[in-house]
Amino acid sequence: MFPHQPTWSKSRINLLQRCPRAFVLRYGLAQLSRHHERGQMLTIAFQIQTPWILLHQTIREVVLDYLEDHANGTQWSNGVIGSRFKMDYQKAMQNRNRLIERLQEHNHHTLFQQKQPEQHLIEMGVDACIKLTQHPFLRKLLAQGTIERIELTTPTHHGKLRLYSAPDFIHYGPEGNSLIKFNLYGLPSRNERERQAALTNLYGDQDSTVVLFSLKRRRWFVNRIASVSNQIEQSILLVKNDVGHMQSVLSQVGKNNDLSLVPLADSYRSCMNCNVRFLCPAQYGLEQAKAEQRSLMCQ
Repeated sequence: MFPHQPTWSKSRINLLQRCPRAFVLRYGLAQLSRHHERGQMLTIAFQIQTPWILLHQTIREVVLDYLEDHANGTQWSNGVIGSRFKMDYQKAMQNRNRLIERLQEHNHHTLFQQKQPEQHLIEMGVDACIKLTQHPFLRKLLAQGTIERIELTTPTHHGKLRLYSAPDFIHYGPEGNSLIKFNLYGLPSRNERERQAALTNLYGDQDSTVVLFSLKRRRWFVNRIASVSNQIEQSILLVKNDVGHMQSVLSQVGKNNDLSLVPLADSYRSCMNCNVRFLCPAQYGLEQAKAEQRSLMCQ
C-alpha cells in the first residue's frame, strides 16, 4: 500500500527497532495522509521532542553557528555562547509548547505536557558548548583550512539507496578533508563508530577521514576513523538489510490502513516517551495490547 522507500537513516532504524507501529505511523501514514487532518496531526506529534532531546539539538546548532562565525573571523566569548544557548533553548521549548497546544486544539488528549526551560539543563548545555569550542583538536582544525556546514537532512546515494548520515561539517585542510560529526547522546561502541564512519565517508572521497566528537557524561571524546572499502561495503549490506526490514513492516499494513498486524513496541520503556502513544492500544497497557493482537492473529 505504501510506495517503495529505499531510504535509510539512523533515526528510522532506531524507531523501527523500538516500535514497528510507531515507525509505520511516522514514515507511512503520516506521509501518505499529509494533506489530511490525521496525517497533519501525526506530523505535529512527531515534531514534539522531549526537553532532553531539544537540549542536545540546541547544542549542535549553537556550536555550528559558532564555527561558521569563527571561520568568517567573528569570535564568540563564553558569555556570548551562554546567552545564545539560553535564547535558542528557550525558543525551542516555546515551539514545543505551541505544537502541544495545536494537538490539544484538535481534541487530541495526548500525554504531552507543556514545560518551561529548566536552569540546570541550560547550564549543562552551555557547559557542553564551551567545552567543545575549547577542545584542542577542534581548535587545531579551525587554525587552518576552511569549513563547510552540511545540513543533517542532506542525503547521499548509493545505487538506488538514499542514505542520511551526513557530517555536521567538512573541514578542508592542507592534510586532506575531514568529515566532522557530533554524537550528542553518548559514546557509541567501536563497531558502531566504524559503521557510522563508513556511511558518513560516502559524503567525502576515498581519502577523507571521519572525526567523531562524542559527548558522554559532560565530556567530549574524539575518534578519527579512516574507513577502507570493505568496511563501507559491509555497512551498505547492513543498510540494505535494514531497508528490507522496513519494507516488510510497511507491507503488513492492511486495507483501510489496518494496523492490527503491525507489531507493537519491544518493551514498555519504548512507550514511555512515544510521540503517538495517544493513538495506540498500548496506551492502556502494552502487555494487554499484545495479547489482544495475538488473539486477532490466531483467528
